Amino acid sequence: MTFSHSGYAGRILYLDRAGSEWGRESFSATLHSGGRTLRALCEMDDARLHREVTWSLDGNWMPRDGFVRLTRDGVRLASCWYHIEGAQAQCEGVTDEHGRISRHVSADRPIRFLGTHPLAGDSVIAAARGVDDPGVERPITSAVNSLAHLGDEELDVRILEPLVTFIGYETITVAAGRFDARRYTIRWSDTMPHVTDFWVHAEDCLPLLTIVPVLGERYELVEFTRF
Repeated sequence: MTFSHSGYAGRILYLDRAGSEWGRESFSATLHSGGRTLRALCEMDDARLHREVTWSLDGNWMPRDGFVRLTRDGVRLASCWYHIEGAQAQCEGVTDEHGRISRHVSADRPIRFLGTHPLAGDSVIAAARGVDDPGVERPITSAVNSLAHLGDEELDVRILEPLVTFIGYETITVAAGRFDARRYTIRWSDTMPHVTDFWVHAEDCLPLLTIVPVLGERYELVEFTRF
């Protein structure tokens, strides 16, 4: 006898300005009555970087916990566990920079998003922003593990309020198929102030397409299945 659950899986390509592949991401999710658990493996070729992530959300898309392991050329950079409860975020781990770490940070309001750098994770911030007030930038109280573009520096936990805008509804075609989408923009921080455009499929905040115009980067869903 098995318990009731469903899921989905997909694959994203990381493309540069010339359309050349420089990385990729495989992700999957298990859906059950209490929420969902997601997993991702991110590979970045030039940086020789692997990111393995598992994280969970409750039925209202609120973050619960997560785990991130980063390796470069097979050598561990960091292995960290995260726990979110209300406005509190906790991190326990080991990093190449700081050795054994134990961090606890507090926000002024409940944390709506846990950022660990997979595209399948970034897209979930759309659920926190919602679709009201199109065109209006809104800060989303978040706990994130790094401010670096590739998420491979200063690994611990900090509070951040990225600015997210709901643009509108569109139908787009990517390599994985044609989807009804919600379009958003995000400005992550003063460290990464450029605007990123991203499109998600509403049902699962599925990461359909992400474009970073100033960097010439494009992240496109190329495979998707449900089970």
